[in-house]
Amino acid sequence: MAGALWQRLAPVLRLAGWSAVLALLIGLSLWQLRRAAEKTQMFAAFAQAQANPGQPAPDADTALLQAGNAVVFVRTCVTGRYDGGRQFLLEGQVQEGRAGLHVWTPLIRQAGPPVVVDRGWVAQDARRAPMEAIEVDGAERTACGLLVRFPRSGWRLPAPPATAWPRSVVYPDPGDLEAALASPVYPLLLLLDRHAPDGFQRQWQPVALGPERHYGYAVQWAGLAVTWVIATIAFRRRHRRSTSR
Repeated sequence: MAGALWQRLAPVLRLAGWSAVLALLIGLSLWQLRRAAEKTQMFAAFAQAQANPGQPAPDADTALLQAGNAVVFVRTCVTGRYDGGRQFLLEGQVQEGRAGLHVWTPLIRQAGPPVVVDRGWVAQDARRAPMEAIEVDGAERTACGLLVRFPRSGWRLPAPPATAWPRSVVYPDPGDLEAALASPVYPLLLLLDRHAPDGFQRQWQPVALGPERHYGYAVQWAGLAVTWVIATIAFRRRHRRSTSR
């Protein structure tokens, strides 16, 4: 009885398993196509924002609301004085195969919380210290650039206790920066314009992987789906031939 039931169910189970694998491969290909479309829109919004003449920086409350959006690109200029004595070094930043740091400097304004300015990338030495001088004077200046969300990572390590400056950080959120500075912080990060003074290497882009990478992955998954179908057809034909013999 059990054997007869298995003979009836086996073809159905094999077909279900085969169909599940095919659906998974096709689904992964379509997912990569959607990711590519999202990245294309993001790069277009990023380029458009950079081309804009600029607008006044949103107040802190509005910026906090904008920080909750998936994408934030606002071109603006902010006037104030750099707090060169209390800077942050964002670790784990690789550029052209070289390990380095991003230099984050608070810009103290007359009104409103300080705006953290990403002044760009510098290479680091064997001690993980900047290989360039990062000091900046406290003269009043206007820093222009693009307001974006603070970068995030899928994992976070607890920040080790530190008192010395500049302070190394690994993808901190604004709350971490506020705790270090003992003052409120503007909810968005300002990416300093590429040709603005007081900066380092700046090759800004909205995300590390562009849409072309996702299109490549989509083609790979689609190719695996086609291979799965062709391999199944070839196996079935060979099985029929061996059975007929």
